[in-house]
Amino acid sequence: MIYLISGKQNIRLKSQMKSIVKKSLKEMDAMNFVKFDATMTPIQEIVSEANYMPLGYDSKAVIVDTPYFLLKEKGRNKIESEQDYESLKNYLANPNPDCDLIFLVNTSESDLDKKSEINQLIEKNGQIVVLTEPKQEQWNDVVKHYFSEKWPDTVIDSDAVNELARRTEGDYASLFNNGSKLALYTNHITFSDVTMMVTRPLEENAFMLYNYLVDERNMDAVALFRDLKSSNVEPVTLISMIANQFRLLNRVSYLARHSYGPDDIAKELSINPIRAKILRKNSFVISGKRILQTLEDLYQLDWQIKSGLVDRYYSFELFLINFKRK
Repeated sequence: MIYLISGKQNIRLKSQMKSIVKKSLKEMDAMNFVKFDATMTPIQEIVSEANYMPLGYDSKAVIVDTPYFLLKEKGRNKIESEQDYESLKNYLANPNPDCDLIFLVNTSESDLDKKSEINQLIEKNGQIVVLTEPKQEQWNDVVKHYFSEKWPDTVIDSDAVNELARRTEGDYASLFNNGSKLALYTNHITFSDVTMMVTRPLEENAFMLYNYLVDERNMDAVALFRDLKSSNVEPVTLISMIANQFRLLNRVSYLARHSYGPDDIAKELSINPIRAKILRKNSFVISGKRILQTLEDLYQLDWQIKSGLVDRYYSFELFLINFKRK
């Protein structure tokens, strides 16, 4: 059977692939389960492996990672000049019935080149599996299902589910890693367990940094940055995220000066009304001139770090210490 599995989260791709393989292979070893990186191995070699049945095996699985030739934007690949796509087309038209050939595409379905002959042959003679991203309101149920399936003997309180869902934000890898950490720590997970053991999302931490700066709580900002530094968060990442907050504040400030209320701002900028209310309030404690100067400071700091002119940690911490809203 031929499969094409597409999705944005690698951990889900692998999980789906394993569930398919388990149906056809009683045991997996190096002879009946073979993986290739399509950017490193010519397609004709992969086809040859799919056609070859090792002695003593009734079925096998061949996994193709990074099949760039299935995408609209294929990029540049050194191996492209070696590819024999006709061999793949011939195989797809007449596949080995005892082999599962599985293409793993770590991107959304919209990035697939559905007009290509190869994709059309896969769709005609195989199966396309699209792993859609869960909506925000569905994520709590995903968290509950994860624990009931993977850790059935573990009890997790409803408020702990809500907080874990908020902190993992639709990221399956984060849910699996943090969920197993919590389940191994205790068989009854509470809200306090989650807040103690699961870090807040990076965007939330960046927003807290921004709020500390606007409130002139500079040392709180420094303390938070030092915590993030211990988690290997790069200053240039925080600079970009904080700059985005100040760009948004600049737009809110402009609208507030033109008598826009919170609801009007939320509608105009397509943001949460509560966030619009907070930003509008911020716009009255920090001048438009200071906002623009902060954006320039962040741009210069980003450039200096990337150019290797300053130490990235020291210089960013210095920015946090010296920030003033007036």
